[in-house]
Amino acid sequence: MVAKVAASASRRKKANPGKGETTETEFLDAAERQFAENGYAGAKIRAIADEAKANLGALHYYWGSKESLFRAACDRRMAPMIEERMARFDALGDPPASLEAVLRAYFEPAFLTYRDNPDKRQLFCQTYSRILTDPSPQVKAIMADIFAEPTRRLVGLLRQACGHLDDAVFFWRLHCVFGVFQHAASYTENIGLLAEGRFDHTDVDSGMDRIIQFVVAGLGAPAM
Repeated sequence: MVAKVAASASRRKKANPGKGETTETEFLDAAERQFAENGYAGAKIRAIADEAKANLGALHYYWGSKESLFRAACDRRMAPMIEERMARFDALGDPPASLEAVLRAYFEPAFLTYRDNPDKRQLFCQTYSRILTDPSPQVKAIMADIFAEPTRRLVGLLRQACGHLDDAVFFWRLHCVFGVFQHAASYTENIGLLAEGRFDHTDVDSGMDRIIQFVVAGLGAPAM
């Protein structure tokens, strides 16, 4: 998938003859912002074309449908994160790995993305949160496909590290784990509001450490 995205991004598309050249990157940037702000159903092809300063026919010509454009935008943004997750899993060695190591391998590439660039981080987190919660069947199918392999690896490694839990307890706790990280990444500003400035909530590295500590304790606790 990563190779496919890289090859696609290397091509330049002429979108509006006579009015300059619109690159694939500009198309996908506009699509990502529209999807992040409005969701799949609310994002309109015409609005994406207008933002990219391209004619409407160009988007239909190069991607064919809104679903294909959405898939391309997600592939481009998520491919580096997924590649890093898989590399980290491979580096863990023979299982069972520790809960902390497995959780960091999966969640750090997303949670710490663009931590030195607040504007890019905000857009990434907004996009990531939106695609994980969008109710559209098209989005659910695309996300299931894109994240299938790293999620399968995560679940398998965590299950091996949580042999003290039966399946029902483990999978309910795992469900909560995804909720914790998704909320923490999407609503970081809420922490600052709750704390009323008592600490630097923009230090996401420290935040990651604290969330990992919390989740490890939850997964590692004895079954009730």
